[in-house]
Amino acid sequence: MFGLSFSLVRRSGGAGLVAMCALVASGALAQGVFPSQPVRLVVPVAAGGGIDTAFRAIAPAWGEELGQPIVVENKPGGGQILGSDLVAKAKPDGYTLLAPGVPIAFNTALGRKLPYDAVKDFTPISLVVTQPLLVVVNPSVPVKSMPELVAYAKAQPHPLQYTSGGIGSYGHLWWEMVRSQQGIPGEHVAYNGIAPALKDVMGGQVPLLIDAIVPTGAQVQAGTVRGIAIVSQQRAKSLPTLATLSEQGFTGLDAAPFYGVLGPAGMDPAVVQKLNGTLVKALTRPDVRDKLNGLGFDVVASSPEAYAKLIRDEIVRWSKVVKDQNIKVE
Repeated sequence: MFGLSFSLVRRSGGAGLVAMCALVASGALAQGVFPSQPVRLVVPVAAGGGIDTAFRAIAPAWGEELGQPIVVENKPGGGQILGSDLVAKAKPDGYTLLAPGVPIAFNTALGRKLPYDAVKDFTPISLVVTQPLLVVVNPSVPVKSMPELVAYAKAQPHPLQYTSGGIGSYGHLWWEMVRSQQGIPGEHVAYNGIAPALKDVMGGQVPLLIDAIVPTGAQVQAGTVRGIAIVSQQRAKSLPTLATLSEQGFTGLDAAPFYGVLGPAGMDPAVVQKLNGTLVKALTRPDVRDKLNGLGFDVVASSPEAYAKLIRDEIVRWSKVVKDQNIKVE
């Protein structure tokens, strides 16, 4: 390079050196300004799911705060593994991010073989939202509260069947934890996703469902399933008459599916700070917060460190449940 520069200077009488310096300076400036192009946000589930719904509500405002569009791209597959691996292996320049749900912790807790390390191969940006779990039953089940459900389950001649979003879903692991602590007999009926599970609970094929408020809350509102309890510290605005677990005398069982934003490992701390600051600012906007609340989400927004700790804590918490209840995944 030095030989080329010297030759160029000799032929141009110094003008070449000036031009080259300008070129280097402009290149350094371009690399130093973030963001200088749209940011790709990989959502590792199909369009229409809870994560997709949340981030499509957030992305426009976040893009406005950041100064570049946030482009949501769905990459479903493998229980969020496909999209997560894509981001884990992306260039850590801040232009490719991941919007994962609880499988970022659960896939590790379940002992799945992963092409990435959920803690070491990502840079946390922020926890974004949580959404409460719901305990619901088919309207034909003769219970209207959590104490009644526990008593009903214990009185059955066979373990009470229940379903969720699938093996290893938040609803599945949470109810297994509750069953263990409360001594409730039960049998998990596995479906591939929440849509067929919810359909069969509505149809009466399975009596009990544990799922997040999105999308099951809409069916509680419609009366196609009956809400028994909301797993949250406070009642949901969208379901104000549905009592929390603690209001019904059950404490220490609160847990919530969570969504956040991660980048590849090795990101520039200044870029992380810029992404976090603009995301948090977008989430504090009344229009964004009201929309998310209306959909059933609780806005959190956190520091990168708090989100990192949550992922680690969730891995530890649910690894114990998986081990104690001998939960196996294919």
